[in-house]
Amino acid sequence: MIELTLMVLLNSIGDKFCEYRSEGSDTYKALLLAYSDASEKYGVSEVKKVISESEALNFTAVSVALLKCPQHL
Repeated sequence: MIELTLMVLLNSIGDKFCEYRSEGSDTYKALLLAYSDASEKYGVSEVKKVISESEALNFTAVSVALLKCPQHL
């Protein structure tokens, strides 16, 4: 199994976030759906652990989203 890191998590969420936004979901709904998908894939406790231990979550998350789908931000 792959070790879940902040970048792995954010890349996974970023892909799904962009997909949901492109399908018409608003930002908040797309984020929650993408988080839900990551929790199913990696496990709720692993996702929560990575989020809790992250130092620069906001900056890193925005950076990933800007790279993946800047049209939705």
